[in-house]
Amino acid sequence: MTTEFSHYEEQSLEVGVERIARIYSERDKECFSEELLAVLRTLDMMKILDETRNSGPGTLREVLDICMKLGKIDASLAWIVGVSNSAWSMRSNYDLDENTVSTMSNNKILAMVLGRPGLLKWDRESNTYLLNGEWKYASGWQYSSFFFCVAALEENKQDIRMVVVPAELLEISEEWQATGLRATQSATVRAKNIQIAGRRMVDYTQILLGNKVAKGSFCSYSGFFTGVLMCCLIGSILGATEAALDYVVDTVNKSPVLGSTYALMSDSGAIRAELGRLRSMLDMYKRAAEYNAEIIDKAAREESAVLSTQDRVDNRGRATLVMRGCVNIVQDLLWVYGASGLNQGSFLEKIWRDVNVGARHGGFSKLVPEEAVGLSMIGRNPRDLTQMF
Repeated sequence: MTTEFSHYEEQSLEVGVERIARIYSERDKECFSEELLAVLRTLDMMKILDETRNSGPGTLREVLDICMKLGKIDASLAWIVGVSNSAWSMRSNYDLDENTVSTMSNNKILAMVLGRPGLLKWDRESNTYLLNGEWKYASGWQYSSFFFCVAALEENKQDIRMVVVPAELLEISEEWQATGLRATQSATVRAKNIQIAGRRMVDYTQILLGNKVAKGSFCSYSGFFTGVLMCCLIGSILGATEAALDYVVDTVNKSPVLGSTYALMSDSGAIRAELGRLRSMLDMYKRAAEYNAEIIDKAAREESAVLSTQDRVDNRGRATLVMRGCVNIVQDLLWVYGASGLNQGSFLEKIWRDVNVGARHGGFSKLVPEEAVGLSMIGRNPRDLTQMF
């Protein structure tokens, strides 16, 4: 399905990537500069999946493509764009007040964490719920206008809500300590008695069940938000992995193979074969990511389409294989390149750190996705293990 939004984005997204590439600099590797943020906050690439437009959202395939392109510049940059788009798909579940809508328009970066629920306590004095809690891995929250998180009602802990919080009201409780994806600044954040109006809460259970929210003449990505998030995140890591491959390919025509008679690495048939194998592997992983995106695009845009539990866990399982595959590709590239690729601050060393950290995101790690696929295969309910699919 092609929309007016998609046609517009096809041109403006490319311009956005070019603008970012021009201003991105060394100082953005640890934390995004105000110059970079001033551009990011205005770009439609932060909200390709915005469903409030009359023409409807763009496609998840577009988000994936943009994240892969940005990942070649910096995995952290692409990660923030992916998270923001995932949050915009979540935003479609809300009927927000004009002030919130205006703030989101002025800063299009949104942030989101699933994680363990915080707590919503009813306050008679303010006649609102007060949000308290702590959420780890809050990627880009300080860059964003609003932060989406889960919280349980104090009077009924089984009643879980997805809550929209002004990012400026959150506090850092623990800085981002990981060696990779440094510029995402994925700190642990805390909420202390933040008032939450009713319009800024929705039933998380209905979202987990995958109930789509129709918006006018098109369908919604709101029922597929975990699949959306998985796809956005793997895009950044695929892009970074491709950048690593390109870098090594460029190097083999310039450097010898130490301890051998090869004047250039490209003279070695073994190295040529290894690079060919790694290129083919990367291509296969990219095709898997595109397949995942197209499955969700089709389901989101066809009102009658329903993804089965097996479809959903398979999607997460493929995404996990892509992440693990990228880790292996970068590791093998370092084997070809040599120990200097791990010199602190080198191009490959940064990618190695980013890919290893990103691939261990909770959506892909500790064999949970694989077990969920297995549970579904043998007729058991994977929701007994995880809700993330």
